[in-house]
Amino acid sequence: MFQNKMFDFFSFYIGQKALRTAYVVQEPSFIFLRCQITIMQQLESTDGTISFKDIGVCPEIITMLQDKGITKPTEVQSGCIPAIIEGLDVVACAKTGSGKTATFLIPIIQSLMTELKPFYALIITPTRELAHQIGEQAAGLNLILGTSLCNVLIITGGKSIVHQGIDLARGPHIIVATPGRLADLLRTQQANLDEPSNPSSVEWSLMRTRVVVLDEADRLLEDNFGADLSLIMSALSDRRQTLLFSATFSDAVKTAVEASKATALEQNKRPPLLWQPAEVIGSSSSTVGASTVDTLSQFYLLMRPEHKEAFLVHTVDQFLTENPCSLIIVFTNKCKWCHLIGLMMNSLGMKTVLLHSAMRQRERISSLTLFRSSQVRILIATDLASRGLDFPTVDVVINHNVPVRPTDYVHRVGRTARAGKTGLALTLCDLFEIKRLHAIQEFIGRDLSPFEVNEKKVAKIITEVSLARREAERKLDQIRFDEKREINKAKKMMKITSGE
Repeated sequence: MFQNKMFDFFSFYIGQKALRTAYVVQEPSFIFLRCQITIMQQLESTDGTISFKDIGVCPEIITMLQDKGITKPTEVQSGCIPAIIEGLDVVACAKTGSGKTATFLIPIIQSLMTELKPFYALIITPTRELAHQIGEQAAGLNLILGTSLCNVLIITGGKSIVHQGIDLARGPHIIVATPGRLADLLRTQQANLDEPSNPSSVEWSLMRTRVVVLDEADRLLEDNFGADLSLIMSALSDRRQTLLFSATFSDAVKTAVEASKATALEQNKRPPLLWQPAEVIGSSSSTVGASTVDTLSQFYLLMRPEHKEAFLVHTVDQFLTENPCSLIIVFTNKCKWCHLIGLMMNSLGMKTVLLHSAMRQRERISSLTLFRSSQVRILIATDLASRGLDFPTVDVVINHNVPVRPTDYVHRVGRTARAGKTGLALTLCDLFEIKRLHAIQEFIGRDLSPFEVNEKKVAKIITEVSLARREAERKLDQIRFDEKREINKAKKMMKITSGE
C-alpha cells in the first residue's frame, strides 16, 4: 500500500532545535504533541487571547494582516505557527474554514523576508482550483508595505508544460502545484536531460526546496496520487521541513504519522509535531472521525429516488425565496449528474453554473468567478469543489447524493459556516442511501436533524421537474457528453506524451 510506504520518501527530518511543548499525551501508537508552545503558557494578557505577536509573527506581516481585517490568530494558527517558524515538521488536522492555509503561508513568507531563496517552498494540493486559490492567497499575503516580496508560481494542468518548465527555470520562491502536472514536468525534464541537444531542455531543481506542504493531505494520500507523489518527494532534499494539513484524521494520515514516528526512532530523531483538536486526540476509535463546526446546522431529507430532483428544486427555490441573497452549492457525485442537474435547473428558470473535472480550465475559472461575485447564486459541483476552496458567503450546501465516503461529507459541508459564520447543510437521501447516512453520523459523532418541507408543494412540481430532467438527458445525449469526456482524456494524455 502506498500509504504504508509513503514516509520512506517523506523523510520527516526534525531540526536540532529543542521542541518545547506544554505537555505530551501518550497513546499506544502515537506521541500526541499538543502544540501549546511554552511561550504561550507564559502569556498573561488580561483577556486570555493570543496575538500574532505572541506566536512570533513579525510586525510587517502583522500590519499587513490588520489591513486585511485579520487581528488575531485562529486556534490552528496559534498552535502551529510557532513550531513552523522554529523549523519543526508538523501534521495538523483542523476543521474546514479554520485558517489552515494562512498557518503555513505566514511562516513561509516571514522566512523569505529574511532571505529570498529560489524554490524555498513547494505547496502540493490535489486540485487545480485549490492550487489557484492558494496561489492567490500567497500573492495577497506577499504584499509587504505595498510591495510584492517574492514570486509565486502556480503549476497545474490546462497550461503549456513547456512554458511552465521555463517559468520554473526562472527560480520562483514559492511553487503551488498539483501532483500530476509537477510529476509530468519532472519526467519531461529527465527526458530532456537524457538528450542534451534537445532545444526545449531547461534546467531547474527541487533539491533547493526548504519547506514542503501537503495541503488536503488526506486526499493526497488516499487518492491515486501515489506514483506522482513518490516521484516528487524523491526529487527533494532529505533536509527539508515537511508540513501536512488536513481537515480529517483519516486512516492514511494516521498511518503516515505512525510511519514517521518509527522512522524518527530509527534515526534517533524527534517525531513530527501533531496538532489536533482535543476531541480527535481523545478518540479511541480505530477509525478516527472528524467533527464539523458548531455553527453548522445539519439536516437530512428522505424521499423516493425518482422524486429526488423535485425535492432538490423545491428546497433550492425555498432557500432563495426566504433569502434572495443566499449562495448555494449543490454537490453531486458524477460529472454527468452535475451537467444534467445544471441543464435541468436552468430550464426551470434557476440560473446555475457548473464545476466538474470534464470542464476546460477557462470554463471552471469562469464558473467560480460568476459564483464568487454573486452574479449566479447556485453552483452545481462534484467533489472537485469540496476540498479547501473558500467561499466565505455560502449559506447553504445541499448534497444531491449521500457521499460514499464520510470524509467527503465533511469536506462538502465545510464550504459553509466558515470562519465562525453560520451555515446550513442539507443531505437528500433516498431509500438506498440510508446506510451511508448512518455512517456519516457515526463518523462526525452527531445525528443529522430531519428537514421539514411542504410535500404537497413538491408533489405539484414533480411532473414539471421530470419533464425538465428528460429534456436535459436528451441534450446530454445530443452533445455526446460521455464520448466527449473520453476524447478529452485521450487529448490530455497525448499532450503529456508530446510534452506540450
